[in-house]
Amino acid sequence: MDTVREVAEEGKRLIDLAWLGELTRDDAVHRFVQVGDGMICSVTAGEIIDDGVRWLDANATRLRILGWCALLELPLLGGFAVLSLALGDYVAALLALALLGGMQFAHRKLIPHPAPIRRARRVRS
Repeated sequence: MDTVREVAEEGKRLIDLAWLGELTRDDAVHRFVQVGDGMICSVTAGEIIDDGVRWLDANATRLRILGWCALLELPLLGGFAVLSLALGDYVAALLALALLGGMQFAHRKLIPHPAPIRRARRVRS
């Protein structure tokens, strides 16, 4: 089970490197097959790499926005709510908490779908 997990983690890392342009597709496929050590063939490795790169291309902007919002919203809105409570402005604290809750709800809607891009069908002969 640990071997399968290691191969999957290495596949994710290779997909990231291929998407960033640090590896060519063929190098990523070759390394994935080597890491798999007989568990994965080159055709399947190529499909996995291609699907992963397409998924990252489709969701890159959404993931970037989601990451910045998640990083900034809790310190800003949470800090504002705590400061408002400390100063006795309960309406502003309630507004900050409501906005924070709304942002959390929006984050649940912004999370990318597991398979947003359909793969091109292959003709098997």
